[in-house]
Amino acid sequence: MLQYLRSTTKKLEITSQEDLLVGTWIRADRPNETEQQELIELGIDEDILLDALDPHEVPRVETEGGWTYFITRLPDTDNDFNDFTTPILFALGDKYIATISRDSMGRLWQPFIDRTTAPTTQKTKFFILMMEAIVRQYQTRVASINRQMRAATDDVRNLRSRDIATLTEYERKLNDYLDALQPTNTAIEKLLGGRLLPLYEDDHDLVEDLSIDLEQLMSRCKSLLRTITNVRDSYRAVIDTQLNETVRILTVITLALTIPTMVAGLYGMNVELPGERWPYMFWLVIGISALSAISLSFYFLKKR
Repeated sequence: MLQYLRSTTKKLEITSQEDLLVGTWIRADRPNETEQQELIELGIDEDILLDALDPHEVPRVETEGGWTYFITRLPDTDNDFNDFTTPILFALGDKYIATISRDSMGRLWQPFIDRTTAPTTQKTKFFILMMEAIVRQYQTRVASINRQMRAATDDVRNLRSRDIATLTEYERKLNDYLDALQPTNTAIEKLLGGRLLPLYEDDHDLVEDLSIDLEQLMSRCKSLLRTITNVRDSYRAVIDTQLNETVRILTVITLALTIPTMVAGLYGMNVELPGERWPYMFWLVIGISALSAISLSFYFLKKR
């Protein structure tokens, strides 16, 4: 899908346009070959365009042919809400700003269009506002993972194997987010130099705030990853303790039944034994067996 969107200082509402005018935001979600060729004809580098459509592309910033290209990754926003990151390219030229992604970005861009009142003609500022929208997307996902983790790890003693599997899935997501946020923050810091993009004083403040938000996000992800590691270690310790307790109890039961088993074995032999013709010998054997079993159990349990 290729869409032209534009707003100006006089008309801040972002609206769709039929014609490609100076200062237009070119939004390309899942561009087909024809739309890709149209973007290339506008001056966007073909190799960088293809890189942006690669699902494994890493964030970076570079300049080529009068365009500044910023590739980052954001949490996927498709209808299934799959928690993986997907690449997106921001291309800033003299006349236009373009966003190119291999997936549909409706859940990201439509709320952004509805609430943003900024001119697309101010390309640098508009780019920073779009990056802030991506950061908010990360913040929402990380906050959601945090809530779900708190619910799943409320009591370590009640954790089950599937809870540990869920924590492992959260760990994969957070690591995926970190792999995207760290190089993105590095690329943002390059922009602070002002050599890649012309930055006014207000733009410097916005970029610095954006970098701070990214650093806080990375710190939050690392904190949650440490929490997952601690919970997993605690779960392992609890399981080991429970296993040791079970083995201890089974050992006590085995030792407690040793003497009764021996007595029963002796009187079960086909040989004549003392007192076996006494009418109360059966109950005497039962009583001795029970008394010895109880005594041994009490002794071993008390001595742990």
